[in-house]
Amino acid sequence: MKRRVSIAVLAGAALLGAVLASPARASDGGHTHTTAAATKVFVLDPSTHGNPEGVAWDPASKSFFVGALGDGTIYRGTLGSSTATVFITGPGTPAVGMKVADGKLYVAGGPSGEVRVYDIATKALVASFDTGAGGFLNDLVVTEHGDVYVTDSFRPTLFHITGDQVAAGTGTSEAIDVSAGIAFQTGFNLNGIVAIDDGDALIVVQSNTGKLFRVDVGHDDEDGAMPAAPTITQLALEPLVGGDGLLIDQGRLIVVQGGPVPTLNFVKLRDDATAGTVVERRTDATLRTPSTVARGGDFYLVVNADFATNTTPFTVSGLPRSHADD
Repeated sequence: MKRRVSIAVLAGAALLGAVLASPARASDGGHTHTTAAATKVFVLDPSTHGNPEGVAWDPASKSFFVGALGDGTIYRGTLGSSTATVFITGPGTPAVGMKVADGKLYVAGGPSGEVRVYDIATKALVASFDTGAGGFLNDLVVTEHGDVYVTDSFRPTLFHITGDQVAAGTGTSEAIDVSAGIAFQTGFNLNGIVAIDDGDALIVVQSNTGKLFRVDVGHDDEDGAMPAAPTITQLALEPLVGGDGLLIDQGRLIVVQGGPVPTLNFVKLRDDATAGTVVERRTDATLRTPSTVARGGDFYLVVNADFATNTTPFTVSGLPRSHADD
């Protein structure tokens, strides 16, 4: 999840009718095929809060949430409606990456340095954490243990928040230094993040280089102590420059690339997730600089951040999953 925080300019919705029912295309071994089901397009209404960025699926309510970069407004949508509407009014600072866990919506706050946690049932802000200035909190993941890990695109740091801190509503996040294993460069560095091995390890993508890394963080012991330093291994995998949001679905790692050709890369992991091979690339006519993806039912919900043109209304593309994805 990335790039720049900007307020979109109004440009009309003329293109929407042409993309409302576009079939998804996939490339496998150099061949392109069309899936049987049609792509769905969900419109963010109103599209006046800045480019959308993060997305999260809530299986309990069968709804999805999308955050806006401009002021942090959160939209809510369902697969049965073509419109996602305002769910939580933004605090005035960006909403970037987000996840749902145990009835709570977790939001990474970009340059604000904040992590915000909302109760979905009441929309109340139930926890907040401040990681300080100078960074860009880009994406986060909530592990099976309730631990929260947050990527920072500017600082060579992963931030760790415990489940107990979330329950308490506050606390000081642990700053995990990753500079020994990941060389930060100019531009956006760490971005998407997923958890594997029951939350004892993470996979992160470095957008500006396209490299992916396995980060072994372990799990806290009885006294709450974490390993002194993580073990970081670069995945043996072709660079996916501009890699953004990540998703694990049915054992495959999905890496979103915004362009120049908007692509969902399906990676088969091997060697204890220290290596991988892109086994499929999928695109769709409705994709406009996609930032990230979540699985919602039988669809991949892909956020059209549209950093290239800022065309409104902003949308989310629902790309149908195929039997091959199971």
